[in-house]
Amino acid sequence: MLRLIEGEISRLSAPEAVARWLPVDIAAAAPEGPRRQSWLAGRVMLAANCPSESLQALTYNQHGKPTFARPGAPHFNMSHSGDRIVLAVDDRAPVGVDIEILRPRRAWQRIAADYFGEEESHRLAALPQAEQLLAFWHSWTLREAVLKQRGGSVWQMATLDVSPDALSQQNLFTGWHQSTTAMIAVCAAHPFDLNLSVMTGD
Repeated sequence: MLRLIEGEISRLSAPEAVARWLPVDIAAAAPEGPRRQSWLAGRVMLAANCPSESLQALTYNQHGKPTFARPGAPHFNMSHSGDRIVLAVDDRAPVGVDIEILRPRRAWQRIAADYFGEEESHRLAALPQAEQLLAFWHSWTLREAVLKQRGGSVWQMATLDVSPDALSQQNLFTGWHQSTTAMIAVCAAHPFDLNLSVMTGD
């Protein structure tokens, strides 16, 4: 089963949420600086949604993707944008998730040309202007989710083939949840229904 949980970083990293959900040693390990709130919010989400797992036993791949060390533990992935954070938990196989706040991006055409390839860039440019930015975020979140499912990094995006045929050959399945303010993409190694729940930290 695949679960998708969303929350607000400011609420999930608040002292009362941290005190409720995190062991003292985990809270004390939070980094200082701009990453602190998202780090705490992510650990709070893991503690609440994977209560049988040890947060002291996370391992990381070469690109920094964390996993639980226990054999048979659920797979998970997190993403954040602005004050929004999302956690995907998959009991069966590695999962990737990306969230992006839907916002203007003046240089989206250049980014698409650099990371999406010529064919996809032309497809986006051929859309009605009112649809182009949303289509860009759709393509960006798809690539991020696929890369994160595979344990890769954004630097590999330019060489990534996310055509339906390529995803099918790799037995990868994707889905999206879109609100008026954000888009979430998920990539998993099996078919799934995408249902979003909200965690408030209370």
